Parts: sequence; C-alpha cells; structure tokens
Amino acid sequence: MTKLLALTPVAAALVLAACQETTSPATRGSVAVAPTFAVGGGQSGLSLHPGGLGEQSFAKWQAHAGEPDAKGGADQALYFQKMVATPVFAAGFAVIDGLDGQPASALTALSWDHRADGWCGAGAPRWNIGITDANGDDHTVFLGCAAAPHTVIDDNWTTDSYSTDDIQAAIVAAGIIDPTTATISSLAILFDEGTDVGPGFVFLDNITVNTTVWTAPSGNSN
Repeated sequence: MTKLLALTPVAAALVLAACQETTSPATRGSVAVAPTFAVGGGQSGLSLHPGGLGEQSFAKWQAHAGEPDAKGGADQALYFQKMVATPVFAAGFAVIDGLDGQPASALTALSWDHRADGWCGAGAPRWNIGITDANGDDHTVFLGCAAAPHTVIDDNWTTDSYSTDDIQAAIVAAGIIDPTTATISSLAILFDEGTDVGPGFVFLDNITVNTTVWTAPSGNSN
C-alpha cells in the first residue's frame, strides 16, 4: 500500500507533463513519457486508484452521490475536482492498473456515466491511454468526454462511451499503424479543466474498462 501511494502522484505528474493543455482535443498522438503500473488486484486483474495533484484538485469516492447500486444503499460515485483555473498545473485523476504490457488492440470498451451538474468538456474528464509502438516510441491517446457518443439515461445521468472501433481509430490516428504490434503502457482518467471553463468538478459512475465496471471502491475486488 505504501508503494502505491508513493507511485500514484509520480505517475500522474508524468502523464500531466506529457499532455496537459488549456483545451485538450478528444484524440491526439504525442510523444510522451508513459509510466508503467503494476498489475492490480481482483479477478479481472484491473484496479482503479483515485488521487490528486496540485492545488484544490483530487478524486475520491463519495457516498450518496451516484446512481442506485444493485446491492446496498451507498450509491457511490467517483468525484473529480479542480477548483482552480485550467492553466494551473493540477488535476484530479484515477489510474487504472492491470493493462500494461497487453496489446493496444486489447482495449475494447471505455465508458462512464457523468452527472448532469458536472463538467463534460473536450479535454476533461478524459481517458489518457499510454501506448508504446513497435519501435519503442511512446504515444498518448486522448479520449475526451465531449467527443464521446452520449446516451441519456435520465435528467441527471448520461453515458459517455467509446467502442472498440472508436478506440482503435484513435490509436491509429495517434500514428500507430497496427495496434496489434503496440502495447498499453498506462491508462488513466484525468480531470484538469478548471473553474475558468466550467464548474470545476464532475461525478462519474459505472466506470467501465472492457468488461470491468466500478460503481464503488469495492470494484477492485471484482
């Protein structure tokens, strides 16, 4: 546990240093230093770890802020906050461990439900995918909230999802001709657009990577 807490801010700093922009595009390829993460726990081999970097910026699970849970009444959602202006080097983030070293083609589905009172911008929240190509060069693929296909659930919640085709097309657009020859080096959700462009927060629920779904911290044991 101590190792995880020490690693996560460093990993986030590397990702942010590579890709933070005032307005991030939905997808873009860039040369980046991409951290490698240890395989997480649970039967799926995936685990999600929220954290924060910089002033008034963090992510954490919050009870009674999400959609109704199938079991229990906690109804948790993952809250991301950046209560400073976008140019300030800060972000709430969630690192997903367990995909590093797998082919880029193994990433088949990415989605979450966002609550209507929060921000869904071009660059935040966004999926940050670190990819290493066959030549050993590192790339970062951005998949932003606003560009995702949206499915309205009700007045409070909307699903933002990227399909296999969407993800693979974004990887190819980043300059990786054949995703089957490239490997995943990192995966994270970043929230780094601040109060100058929106409310400075968002609640996410039903966070999905391939077939693994997080509705609470206990999702790491699924």
